[in-house]
Amino acid sequence: MTTSYADAQRLKLATGNEVEALLRLETNGSVRPKCLLLHGNPGCHLDFEQLLPRLARAADIAAIDLPGFGKSPRSGASAESMSLERLAQQAISAADALGWHEPIFLVGHSHGGGVAQAVAARYPERVAGLALIGTLGAPAHASYRLLSLPGAAAFARAVGFLFGRPRLRALNRIILRTVMSDIFSPERVPAETLERELDLFASRPEILLSMVQVSLGKPCAKLLHSASELRCPTLFLHGSEDALVPASCARAIHERILAAGGRSQFQLLPGAGHMLIRYQASELAQRILHGLLEGPRNGEMRVAACEG
Repeated sequence: MTTSYADAQRLKLATGNEVEALLRLETNGSVRPKCLLLHGNPGCHLDFEQLLPRLARAADIAAIDLPGFGKSPRSGASAESMSLERLAQQAISAADALGWHEPIFLVGHSHGGGVAQAVAARYPERVAGLALIGTLGAPAHASYRLLSLPGAAAFARAVGFLFGRPRLRALNRIILRTVMSDIFSPERVPAETLERELDLFASRPEILLSMVQVSLGKPCAKLLHSASELRCPTLFLHGSEDALVPASCARAIHERILAAGGRSQFQLLPGAGHMLIRYQASELAQRILHGLLEGPRNGEMRVAACEG
């Protein structure tokens, strides 16, 4: 299945913001689990084009562009508008806009996993379970340490200027491929994804500033601290060859949840990198369906031990 922005629609949120959303909802009146998909940094709902239809067989699905990414406008100019807390608020507001007032499942990839965790910590009554894929962990990985350095925002604005110059597209392609190499390792950066991102950055260079600002305010330290507050079933799915976020960082969150008496399962996928939502989508879907959506009761995990 190939998705595009032509398939998306815009949701108006109670926060005053608007987000692009791709929806796969059952229309025959049957009651199914509700599942919100949250992408990484950068990224957009199109990153889930392989995973989304597989999960849609068992649940109503919404994949959104978080404010400041994809084609969703930012909710404000300040770095605070891109904080975990603010993005968590936007995610819940998106669920409200869909009429999803019952507890929902959150599937978050990379930074989206951090946002999903923040939602569960701040709005526990709204979350039935979490699937955290290649999620942020503690300590902060190398990319976030670099993005949080002084001057990173000014550098992002300068790079955004370059991406807005069509005559520099060949140079920009080299720069972007280099940046994306760890994200897609051990696979190569797909040519069509590279061109799509070049077009997106050219039309919305402010995304580069969003990339920097979500790394500010010590989000990884906040996630480690809030892990002890999680009480919903939590499923970690991480690639053993993830070159962007080491599995040990995500495992630290998992272990903090268990130490506090929470329910968490950590599954390591051998040979998988950071973009397992693309290259291991079938296996991911099976694990999410088995571990969360189709458990003995929705949201009750079958295993609460560390695996892999």
